[in-house]
Amino acid sequence: MDNRPGRGSTKQTGLGLVAQLLTWGGVLLLLVGGLLAYPYVRSRLAAPPPTPTATVSSLPPTAPAPTLTNAAPTNTPSPSPSPFPTPPTPTATPIPSPTPLPALPSRIVIPTIHVDAPVVPVSWQTAEVGGQTQAAWEVPDMYAAGWHETSAPLGVPGNTVLNGHNTTNGEVFRDLYTLEVGDSITVYAGDAPYTYTVTEILILPEGGQPMEVRIKNARYILPTDDERLTLVTCHPYGSLRNRLIVIAHPQE
Repeated sequence: MDNRPGRGSTKQTGLGLVAQLLTWGGVLLLLVGGLLAYPYVRSRLAAPPPTPTATVSSLPPTAPAPTLTNAAPTNTPSPSPSPFPTPPTPTATPIPSPTPLPALPSRIVIPTIHVDAPVVPVSWQTAEVGGQTQAAWEVPDMYAAGWHETSAPLGVPGNTVLNGHNTTNGEVFRDLYTLEVGDSITVYAGDAPYTYTVTEILILPEGGQPMEVRIKNARYILPTDDERLTLVTCHPYGSLRNRLIVIAHPQE
């Protein structure tokens, strides 16, 4: 039996050496690669993480504000007329202001002669005087002045006429003749006072006078264009011989 190594064993030995060389060669390559990669890995481990940065939004940019241009206007079709008539716009109906009630005299106060008396309306009646028919105003038969109901109310242009007895039936105007120009007279309409200043005092012949004279005297109780107060009584005390007329105008 031949114990010398043959050709098969020699071939196996060669293959083993090649395998060992390849193994140790791979190990050597790993070591060399690790040494070469170490500085890079170390720098990456030591560097701080990158700071995140804002990204640009994908939304479209804000549209610019419109500007006036000289472009010709486009033709806008006009609406077709409505087949129904347009109802009129309602307007507010003005409410008329209530007409104020006339200020009818209800009280007269004359401080100078201590008169403070009610005022009542009086009417007129016809009477025969000297064979002629004449209108005569009634006079209150008590302590009161009579307002000629066809004369002006207070506070308006016109002649407000008050009469009163000087002798009988309360003698409300007994001392009327003692008034002087500049004295005050206050006539009330309810609680509203109307104050007048005496501007004229007249004593006119009346009793036994012809009709022409009596009519002439009566002009002082007729309507006037200005605002005034007229007081009428007889004179002197206990006589019908004269007519006493006191005219006053509103105080400023």
